[in-house]
Amino acid sequence: EMVLYSVNAISGSTESQGEVTVRLQSSGRVVNGVGADPDIVVASAKAYLSALNKLHSKAEKVPAQG
Repeated sequence: EMVLYSVNAISGSTESQGEVTVRLQSSGRVVNGVGADPDIVVASAKAYLSALNKLHSKAEKVPAQG
C-alpha cells in the first residue's frame, strides 16, 4: 500500500528536476523510495521501483540462526 507520495523541485530553473519520494507499507514493513528526473513521470517510476526493490529485498532476508 502506498502511504506517501511527495513531489519536490530540486532547482527552480526551467531545466529543474523533480524529486519524488514514495513510501510503501506491506505486512507491517515500511520502506521509502526516491527518484529524480526532469520528467516527473520517470521520477515517480524510479521512486516506486526503488521502494518495491527495498520491500522485496527485505522480504527475502532470513535471520541467522545461532
